[in-house]
Amino acid sequence: MSGPGGQGGTGEPGGPRGQGLRDVKREATARALAQAAFDLAVERGLDGFTTDDIVSRAGYSRRTFANHYSCKEEAIVAVVLESVREGIETPADVPDDAPLLDWLHALARRQLSGPMLPTIRRLQALAHEHPTLEPYVLEAHRRIRLVALEVVSARAGTEHPALYVHLLVGAVYGALAAVLEGPFTIRTPDEPRTPGSLSLDTFLKTTFNHLRTGF
Repeated sequence: MSGPGGQGGTGEPGGPRGQGLRDVKREATARALAQAAFDLAVERGLDGFTTDDIVSRAGYSRRTFANHYSCKEEAIVAVVLESVREGIETPADVPDDAPLLDWLHALARRQLSGPMLPTIRRLQALAHEHPTLEPYVLEAHRRIRLVALEVVSARAGTEHPALYVHLLVGAVYGALAAVLEGPFTIRTPDEPRTPGSLSLDTFLKTTFNHLRTGF
């Protein structure tokens, strides 16, 4: 079994999009395989299915699977990277001249209001149950930060120093990782209130207020 991010993977998310029908089909295949692997992991646990089960559910061959992923663990966590792609491709709903922090706040809210936050929570739970999945989840967190860094850097242009952008992205996504790994539950706008849970809006407002005013 190769490590996370091996040669069988789909590559870094956030690369050039819309490069032709072949690329669109490849991404659709990777997404279908990842979703099938993730769904099977949720339903059966990491040890309850094989690569054959993944390709059977997704409707592809083992060879096609090998062209995208090195192992089922890599495919399982890839589903969250697909959610990141979708969130990044949808522009944040703020004016073009909005401050970078306001734009990043809107981007984070758009991403986390969708399926990404519940998916990450399920991945964390699976990794706690199956330690062999943990390095792949950590790799997914790393790649999420890289996607954010690429997008925020492009938005910042020459207005902000590169160090500022690196620190900003690290603070925002580090805060998210810390909360996900801690005793807190962040609920999306579509999820019901539960004891001890923190709304997504409250979490983001608290995080960005600290970024603006200090800790």
